[in-house]
Amino acid sequence: MITKIRKYQDSWLTKAILALTALSFMSLFGISGYVSRAGKNRAVIKVDNLEILQDEMNNKLQNSIRKSTHLFGSDVEINDEIRKNILSSLVRQNANDMIIARQAQKSGVEISDELIERIIADQPEFMDASGHFSPTILHRQLAYFDTTESEYIAGLRQDVMTRHIVNSPVEKVTFPQFMNRYIAKIQNQQKVFQYVTIDPSVMQIDRDITDEEIEQYYQDFAPQFEEPEARDVAFIELKTAQLAASLAVSDEDIRAYYQDNLTDYVTPEKRRILQMVFDDEQAAIDAINDLDKGQDFYKVASSHAHQDKETTFLGDLTEDSLLPELAEAAFDLKSGQTTSPIKTEFGWHVLKVTNIIPKVETPLESVRAKITQAIKNEQAYDQAAEIINSIEDEIGTGTLLEDIAKKYNSPLVTVQGLRENGAFDSLSRRSLSGVVALPDFIETAFSYNENEVSQTIETDEGFVFAEVKKIHNAHIKDLAKVKPEIIKIWTENEKSAIAQELVGNIMTDMEGGDSLEDIAARFNLKLKTTPPLKRGETFGNLNSAQAAEAYQTAVGSFQNLSSGGVTTIVTPTKVINSSGSVSEAQLQKIGADMNREMEQNMAEELINSYARDMDVRIKYKLMGLEE
Repeated sequence: MITKIRKYQDSWLTKAILALTALSFMSLFGISGYVSRAGKNRAVIKVDNLEILQDEMNNKLQNSIRKSTHLFGSDVEINDEIRKNILSSLVRQNANDMIIARQAQKSGVEISDELIERIIADQPEFMDASGHFSPTILHRQLAYFDTTESEYIAGLRQDVMTRHIVNSPVEKVTFPQFMNRYIAKIQNQQKVFQYVTIDPSVMQIDRDITDEEIEQYYQDFAPQFEEPEARDVAFIELKTAQLAASLAVSDEDIRAYYQDNLTDYVTPEKRRILQMVFDDEQAAIDAINDLDKGQDFYKVASSHAHQDKETTFLGDLTEDSLLPELAEAAFDLKSGQTTSPIKTEFGWHVLKVTNIIPKVETPLESVRAKITQAIKNEQAYDQAAEIINSIEDEIGTGTLLEDIAKKYNSPLVTVQGLRENGAFDSLSRRSLSGVVALPDFIETAFSYNENEVSQTIETDEGFVFAEVKKIHNAHIKDLAKVKPEIIKIWTENEKSAIAQELVGNIMTDMEGGDSLEDIAARFNLKLKTTPPLKRGETFGNLNSAQAAEAYQTAVGSFQNLSSGGVTTIVTPTKVINSSGSVSEAQLQKIGADMNREMEQNMAEELINSYARDMDVRIKYKLMGLEE
């Protein structure tokens, strides 16, 4: 059940996105809209009494995508394939986590809050310069990775549980050390290969296509030669900016708008603040006593609160960006003054204001023009709604689009041969190509019959009404028009057939005992010889999997490997065993690598063995994945 998901191969971007969750609560801390919404919110993953609902899985998917945008920037395109890969991996990981959690229930394993708190406090990433746990650094790290505290704790708890249920049992199994030298010998072994490539694109055809073949291809590939449905459409565009230009705005309206949106024109007061945080009040009082003696705030923060300069300096803050308990006290201070100890959920705080940046208010006259335009735009949208209702009423009574265009002094634009992919033959006003490209415009154009005028199509600049003037039904193109395309298809097929025949002849000759060198000379093929290659190195057109398959081939045998239409026939000619000595460090690395691989394989098998004793159900189709 679980292994079905593994058919999706993650791209580098997908893997990076999926790693964000792990970074949030594993790697960083040293501990180790696609779901269908139809119907009720059903369970998509069930493991005995545990389940994940559609909405929860969708939230996990959106969270991973959001984290990717946070890390890589908004320019990253999350296409359908990447989205499916992310979802597939999330399903696999969540199913594994649920199996582990269920096994923990059955085994009576519980991870206490005290253990989680101790692990968090011991993480070096959360310690200040003096080696003490800092809540400020913790929350800064979480914010950087766009992770909430609850997400981090849940992930950490799951990771600790995985260590108990999965990792600990398999860690006791080790790869036999005496095998390290044999593995080293295999890894250092080299092979030399001879190979030829048969590329259909370079095959020579010794005849021309016949008229009978052209006719046959025309019939066989008819759907490929279909001219899609196209439509001739007329439309008008009414822009809200044109409506706004004719509107008048009173001084009273301008002043009211300014007052209603005063926060847009006022930069609030800011204060540059330093902070120390203590576990108890007396420690805070002791620090304040040293400050009263004239000691530097940073020096006292280092000696009393074990904070570095970066942790102590909070920056220039507005009142609403501070905790409520701190805000009032900080903004009652004058520059250079320090607060008394203040209690919050994070401890006892001591704040100092080192600079006050006054509030800046932009006067009305400086923004009058912008406000006037904003009011005009709002009024224009209101007026546009009235015009839309009026036009739609006229359309309902049979008024022609040409008459509507004249009434509102808007040019009638025509687009000829519009197709559902957005392509068209001609457009009377090229400046409006952006309107024609809108998905809503195209969908509307293909939703109405001839001589029907559409309802309103909204655009970023206004609104559009369209009328279907003529429908050109889908049809097969004339033979004369598609003849060049037929010849191209025939040529590719002929070359492919010639290449396959050549491959068959070569394979027959090799099975008969002929050498690849003699065969290459006979068929005028270029024989290539590789330098000595280690296991895992590729050559020619082969990918890593094909190169590994070729490496498994014995000297004197051969392989027929195809990739991208190109066939490579390869035979190993020489095996070179390493005569050099292997250092102890190399042997230790090999042993560590083999142990890690064994642990991963055994951990996976252990999870599968747990799953066999549970009722595991995964609703792939509900999540848009194939069974």
